[in-house]
Amino acid sequence: MAGMSLAAMRMHSREEFQTWLAQDLDVREELYGVLDTELDVDVPSLEQLEAFLLRRYPGPDAILALDQRGIADAAARHVGRVLVLNVDDAVWDIDLDNEKNVCYRLPVVRMSDGLEACPLTMVTASLDRRTGHFLRDTAEALQDAYNGDDSDGQSQQ
Repeated sequence: MAGMSLAAMRMHSREEFQTWLAQDLDVREELYGVLDTELDVDVPSLEQLEAFLLRRYPGPDAILALDQRGIADAAARHVGRVLVLNVDDAVWDIDLDNEKNVCYRLPVVRMSDGLEACPLTMVTASLDRRTGHFLRDTAEALQDAYNGDDSDGQSQQ
C-alpha cells in the first residue's frame, strides 16, 4: 500500500518541482504549527521530528494516508533542508527521466557524486524502523561521507 500512496505524491514536471520548492517555507511553517515549535536546521532536530512522527503514526502507511500527506510532505521538506544545509554540496533535485529509479519523480537531495537521498522515503523508513534516531543516523552518515575534514557537523549558513 505504501508504494501506491507514494505514487500519488510523485511530480510530473520540472515546473511542478520548482513550485514545490517555492512553497517550502509555508509548508514547513504549517508543520511547526502542528509541532507547536519551530525546528532548527541542524542534524539533532531530526530526532525531535522523528519523535513527533513516532508518537503520531503507528507505521509508514499511516502518514501516507490521504489526510496525512501534508505532514509527510512537510516532514520530508524538513529532512531535505537539514541535509542540504549540513552535507557539503548537497542540493535538491528530481529525476524525471529514469522510471526504474525508486525515487523517480520524487524530490531528492543529490550528493556531489550523484548519490540520492529521498527525504520522503527516509520519513517512511523511520516509521518502519521505529528507532527514534534513524533520520539523525542517516544524516550523520552522509556528513561523514561527504563533509571535509574541517567540518564540525554544524550547518554552514
